[in-house]
Amino acid sequence: MTLKVIYFTRTGNSKRIAEKISKLLNSEIIELKDNMNWSGAVGYIRGGYYASTNKDVEISLGGELDADEYIAVTPLWAGKIVPAFSMLFKNLPKEKVHLVVSSGGSLLKERNGYKSVTDITHREKKEDEIISELVKNLA
Repeated sequence: MTLKVIYFTRTGNSKRIAEKISKLLNSEIIELKDNMNWSGAVGYIRGGYYASTNKDVEISLGGELDADEYIAVTPLWAGKIVPAFSMLFKNLPKEKVHLVVSSGGSLLKERNGYKSVTDITHREKKEDEIISELVKNLA
């Protein structure tokens, strides 16, 4: 079975998590980007609005979607995955996705349809333990 790690990041947290997972699994890592500027306070507010209202964005991938399963690492914006992943999941079946959600402390509301969902909340300070457990379950 082939696994690829896909991530979207605004602040670097999801990238760091994706890199740790990719290294432990010795799997390819792919960055998901969109056409928006999410930087600063205005970007933060805009991101929450786009996520909560399911606004479309244009996306691009730094690799091919040719694996059996995927680990998608996303920040949590307004209780939802980022708009870029919402767009990607229109063409990538969620049942092939192990979703990893990075947040300050909140949990993803819409959890159905994914192969698995793993929450990494920064306030718990258990990132490495949670990643280890995820990788152990996937190996």
